[in-house]
Amino acid sequence: MSDTSTSPLSETVALEEKAFKGFPWPLALVLYSLSWGWSLLRPNTLFWDDWVYIFNQPKSYLNQIFVETGLPPWRALLDQEMIAIGNWTIPWLTFAMYFAAGAFLWEILKKTNLLTPSQIKFVVLMFLIAPVNHARIALVMFGYTTSYFFFFLAWMLLLRFRSNAMFAVSIFCFFWSFMTHSFLFFFLFPTVHFIFLNRDHLRNYLKNRVAVTKLFILLALPITYLWLRYLLWRPTEEYKNYHKVSLGGAQLGVKIILAVVAMALIFVLISRKSLKTHPSTIVLLLGSVLFTFGLFPYFANRNFPDIISVFAFRNDWGSRHLLLTPLGISLILCGVWLLMYSRLKKLFFAVTVVTCSLINIFSGSQYYLDSLKKDQLTELFASNIDINPQSTILLIDETKIFNGRGSTYRTTEMSSLLLLSGRESTAITSKGTCNDLPDGTQFVLKSNKNFFSALTSRDLGLYFEVSPCSDILTTNP
Repeated sequence: MSDTSTSPLSETVALEEKAFKGFPWPLALVLYSLSWGWSLLRPNTLFWDDWVYIFNQPKSYLNQIFVETGLPPWRALLDQEMIAIGNWTIPWLTFAMYFAAGAFLWEILKKTNLLTPSQIKFVVLMFLIAPVNHARIALVMFGYTTSYFFFFLAWMLLLRFRSNAMFAVSIFCFFWSFMTHSFLFFFLFPTVHFIFLNRDHLRNYLKNRVAVTKLFILLALPITYLWLRYLLWRPTEEYKNYHKVSLGGAQLGVKIILAVVAMALIFVLISRKSLKTHPSTIVLLLGSVLFTFGLFPYFANRNFPDIISVFAFRNDWGSRHLLLTPLGISLILCGVWLLMYSRLKKLFFAVTVVTCSLINIFSGSQYYLDSLKKDQLTELFASNIDINPQSTILLIDETKIFNGRGSTYRTTEMSSLLLLSGRESTAITSKGTCNDLPDGTQFVLKSNKNFFSALTSRDLGLYFEVSPCSDILTTNP
């Protein structure tokens, strides 16, 4: 039967009857909510570049900035409409869309013969709670979220349906996802997956020209995006190097791919199970490839200067560069799980779930305290008599334990909080020392609470130690 014989309507009925069958809804929702539900506790909070591109800016400004960086005209159209309704819409949509990506992955993995249902369940659960990309909490990161959602939706549609109509929807979703440029590189995997599943049709290309045409469209899709970018939405001169590939960074990325894949292969070969008797252990190799390929665009763009930066916990907002790693991480963990003796598998699963959940809960509690800190810092500004229109403020933050993943407050963020407090100053900055601002005033932000006390009481115990820079320079010449 031709691969175009199934009507879109019948395929939709089939989807309603069979889609997501066996998906572990209760367990997945509980673990996912424990890991990421913290983002919904104070959903109107602004973080990081939200203060630059959203706070006190016109509705269209966010999309305008992204277009100037060389991203497509639709990059923030959805974002700005949701923000117009309320900032809270973005965290709720982010929460739902990342979870939906896990459900899409369930369907994607069902289209392979590599994993059993129980193994697919393991992979999907790890995919949902992998402790990466906590930067998703910032409103300006919603473009990453929509790209992630559309990419995995497109991958699922590409494999699950054969109709031309659903293929067109898949192509549209892939093309939309490319606005996060790292997906241009990761697109390799759904393309290879499509080739593998349609290998018989592609061999008989004279009788199955539809499959060949679809493959041609898939191969042309990223090229088309890059061509249109060159013609229609090139970056301005100011952002010319924003997504520029570095030769040195690309070489480092390739070296890491080869090294990690080699180590995974050695691990599999010396394990007690051979690939011939247990072919599913190939997932460890596949996971290693997916993990390192997910990192490659960020090495190539020098967002990761070295391998250590990938695993740094205090990485400010750099966790966004791990956007493409959950699939690789989940398959690596599954591969290790498969190589274990049966009596150790339950323990490994429990330890992995608990570890990932605890990391996410701790990171989430940091962002929750960070949200409270912004309000309490604003109140502290409002009540401080040393702030006046003639003052230049050098703010030293000694309470970074309350900042998510070791993030720092940028000058724009502090200026905005000062504005919200109703106070004025000549300038406020956290960069430099009194040597740079001899006429300024040093405000050292301190706390009389530890992390857990602040979390349970919701009072961070913030206070300032204020000293004129002239006094500090006199005391410590």
